[in-house]
Amino acid sequence: MKLRIQFYLILFLLVLAGVGIAGYKVFRLGVPFIPGENVTRWIVEAKITFFATSGSVTARLSLPEKDVANRSLRMGRGSAFRYGFAFDERSGDMDAVWTSSEEKEGIQTLYFRVHVEQGDKPTQEFPHYGKKPVVEPPVFTGLEAVTAEGIVSRVKIKSADAKSFLVHVLSELKVSEESQESALLLRRYLDNPIHEGPDDARVALAIDLIRLAGYPARKALGIHLRETQIQAEQVSLIEVFDGASWQVYLPSAPEQALPNDLFVWLRGDRPLFDIYGAGENSKTQFTCIKDRIPKEDLANLTETPLLVSTIQALPVSERSIFKFIVMIPIGAFVVVLMRNVIGIATLGTFMPVLIALSFFEINNIAVGLGLFAIVIGVGLYFRFLLSRLNLLVVPRVAACVVIVTLLMMAMSVASFKLGYAAGMGITLFPMIILAWTIERMSLIWEEEGKRSALMQVAGSLAVAVVAYLFMANALIQYWAFYFPELLLVVLAVILLLGRYTGYRLFELHRFRQFEFQPNAK
Repeated sequence: MKLRIQFYLILFLLVLAGVGIAGYKVFRLGVPFIPGENVTRWIVEAKITFFATSGSVTARLSLPEKDVANRSLRMGRGSAFRYGFAFDERSGDMDAVWTSSEEKEGIQTLYFRVHVEQGDKPTQEFPHYGKKPVVEPPVFTGLEAVTAEGIVSRVKIKSADAKSFLVHVLSELKVSEESQESALLLRRYLDNPIHEGPDDARVALAIDLIRLAGYPARKALGIHLRETQIQAEQVSLIEVFDGASWQVYLPSAPEQALPNDLFVWLRGDRPLFDIYGAGENSKTQFTCIKDRIPKEDLANLTETPLLVSTIQALPVSERSIFKFIVMIPIGAFVVVLMRNVIGIATLGTFMPVLIALSFFEINNIAVGLGLFAIVIGVGLYFRFLLSRLNLLVVPRVAACVVIVTLLMMAMSVASFKLGYAAGMGITLFPMIILAWTIERMSLIWEEEGKRSALMQVAGSLAVAVVAYLFMANALIQYWAFYFPELLLVVLAVILLLGRYTGYRLFELHRFRQFEFQPNAK
């Protein structure tokens, strides 16, 4: 009796703590319990890492323009441990500057945050003040010069202005991508470490060809405002001067307007990040996240006590990771509910949660189910082949891991070659869980029969789908992210279900023949 009282007291304290902290946020700090609708505000954070080599450091990050049509910006403040911070405006460009006079050593991390109010469409035209930009043609020599001039001559015949030349020169490079002349020109850009990958090198080549034709052109940097990836995609853009203003174009679709989710972070030829003093090997990453709280300023949340503070106190790059982590307890709760109350058998406890998390990442449950079925089916076939070799358990599971890895690689390559991008989402499945699922399913198949194995796999998929539907719900995501203390309430419910010993829903049919009959006299 005493143990039972202690148990319910623990449940009461958990619920009281979770609801109490959530209520404090709502009624005292002003955090809305229901998210606002039609959120168009984003937080874009730059995370800069570099290696300091025992000396003073000055770091400078180029910032986006403040006054941009259809984009209302609010600059945050840079953050870093034991660094001074200031804004520096020179020649009309705004920079964030971190300084430290004390000797720094080891990996250093700097953060800068920008709040973006997204308009109907991103700005594609930027006004130019002052004299017309001077064109500085690139220097090609030898065979490269002949090849470049040949491409420019061919494109000029089909072009009437800077924009049409840009469209045709990009089309020319795309058509002749595998040609010898294109490979000859691209070689010098691919060998240059300042260009990150073939796409960036191709943009740099296109800009030089545009300049060779006599049109002012330069590189710009765009950030995709998407939450589907922890690290935001950086896009190399091309700016061309049309005689009155600068026009920004997406190299993959120069004839179309810029996509609505593209934010132009940097324009001009200035570097994104510079470091002076004892620093080297710098790297800049961007993270985007929607600002779902309809408040102008919720900075007081970051200054509240630890138990009251939300995940907002963390840098955006870490917040985006917690966006998925806080959903795992929700999936675990669904598994407990489906197994202990509904009575659905599954292959393990955490496998349905991780599969649901993979569906959550793929963002397409039909594709996720199809990829999962293919991997399990083919993997199970190879597992039966391995069983004939009489291997021990650990080598057998390790062999399954290798087979699953090779299978995932083959499916990704095949999907890419066929132009089916969704198929590459197979990489989001946890391969160790898949290998162990194949092993468990094969053992159940051999010991309990084919029907039992298929029923447990089907049950695991059903639980994973239900967990995915819970995790994909926008309201549940909002509560888990902004009110993580409510997970204490979820914990209390899980503990309560842990003491449930009654009939499960799917077990009722086993007792359908038992009917109450009065004792006959």
